[in-house]
Amino acid sequence: MATRVISISRQVGTAGEEVARAVADRLGFRYVDYQVIQEAAAEAGVSPETVSEAEHTPSLLTRILEALARNPAMPAAGWADPVPLTASPLYTSADYRRFLEQVIRDLADRGECVIVGHAAQVILRDRADAVRALVTGSPKYRARRIMTGMGVDEKEALKIIERTDNERLEYFRRFYDTGWLTPSTYDLCINTDRLSPGQAAEVIVQFASLPRAFS
Repeated sequence: MATRVISISRQVGTAGEEVARAVADRLGFRYVDYQVIQEAAAEAGVSPETVSEAEHTPSLLTRILEALARNPAMPAAGWADPVPLTASPLYTSADYRRFLEQVIRDLADRGECVIVGHAAQVILRDRADAVRALVTGSPKYRARRIMTGMGVDEKEALKIIERTDNERLEYFRRFYDTGWLTPSTYDLCINTDRLSPGQAAEVIVQFASLPRAFS
């Protein structure tokens, strides 16, 4: 079965967003990350508060998918300090989390997309046409990227790594009963300590072209 959707999870400081964009460019797939979904949600008037009104969810879902379709190539965001996950409605609102899970499923049904984050590796785990990749790396190399990208010192970079890793480990344990960094959660794990984003993307693209042993 051909690959129709690729989910990419990444640890902060691994250049995972660059890898994902390069994969999307090589395959001609659309790129969907947190920023893209948040901007589409804002355009569609979707918020955690409106999602909590269950009877409106189908129409809200249609509106956000239409907004995503109208914005196929939103610009890449500059490097930013990762938003604390515990302050996100993904953590604080079960209704909003379930709503975005359905957005991810619908995007996958439409196919030809690269989805960054949003627990897509768990949500899409039963899809034979999905490839789930993790972009990882050692604290040493991740800290170097963060220091360069954010203009912080090594101590602060390591604190950012520890905070974001711990938040995501707890998030997946609490809401999905699985390990965020558990290798069996993924089809492919790539360490970018010694690979450029383009090289890592090429590995994913080549993997996606392989025939499935089981489907």
